[in-house]
Amino acid sequence: MNQKLLFLGMIVLSIYGCNQNNEMRPIKELVGPYEFKMEKVGKNHEIDFVDRLQFKSVGIVYGEGISNISGTNQVLGYRYYFNGSYKIEDGVVNIIETDAFQIDDEDSFFSLKDNLIYKDGNQVWDQLLKKIITRSS
Repeated sequence: MNQKLLFLGMIVLSIYGCNQNNEMRPIKELVGPYEFKMEKVGKNHEIDFVDRLQFKSVGIVYGEGISNISGTNQVLGYRYYFNGSYKIEDGVVNIIETDAFQIDDEDSFFSLKDNLIYKDGNQVWDQLLKKIITRSS
């Protein structure tokens, strides 16, 4: 996973260095899945938070945050999910035009996907994009 992120960072930096016309476009090298995990959270450290981004070559992105039983792949529920599009400008990936759904109760660690509510704002994926760039530097 870390090697993939390092490779992504090198690609983003090389594209930024070579792209002087500042046009906004999808990055073919960015295409693919990315996963970030925060392990052993919750009151008794019984939950793992898993955040996923899936970039498509046509400029579309899907993201989701799920909660698993710690140390397993058993999904307890969702924290958020979104669909949107992405572009790169000046070497920075921007997720735009999103339809996002998040848990309503901020004290809860997960909910059924059907119970998530529509919310404005790019908080979750902005942080994930920063992780992609930071881990790859």
